[in-house]
Amino acid sequence: MMRHGIAAEFADEPALLAAIRRARARGLSQLEVYSPVPSEQIDAALGKPRSRLAVACGLGALAGALGAYALQWYLVAYLYPIDLGGRPPHMPLAYLIITIEMGFLVGALAVFVGFLIAARLVRLWDPISDVPGIESATRDKFWLAIDGDDPAISQLGDALHDAGCVATFGGAA
Repeated sequence: MMRHGIAAEFADEPALLAAIRRARARGLSQLEVYSPVPSEQIDAALGKPRSRLAVACGLGALAGALGAYALQWYLVAYLYPIDLGGRPPHMPLAYLIITIEMGFLVGALAVFVGFLIAARLVRLWDPISDVPGIESATRDKFWLAIDGDDPAISQLGDALHDAGCVATFGGAA
């Protein structure tokens, strides 16, 4: 989370990519990009890992399905085994529908909660919101935020402006 540092505005994606490369070359590692469009080039330049939402979905679905099946078995076959028409107490086919439904439900809930956490939407306020003009990141401008706690920030100098920065706000630029 950036409490202090530099926020730089760029008019287009190539200028932002050039600034990211220059910042990385100077040893800066705590970079955050605010972009109006998703871009694989920006993610690759930042070295961002792939999303783990698919793993969260799979684990949530597995946990939901196992939990539903175990609960049904515990209640119907173990606690209250009733002989109805010669049916055995443990009949897996009877548990199938609820098991599948609970797998889908818990998997979807895991993706929903995982997305909120990954997108940092559980916070009500972010310090970057106080930067003048940051709202242009939702329309047409690209922003690069560099955390002030990064030890290499003093080496940044005019590299952002050389890369095509329109304006900077904050710390050491």
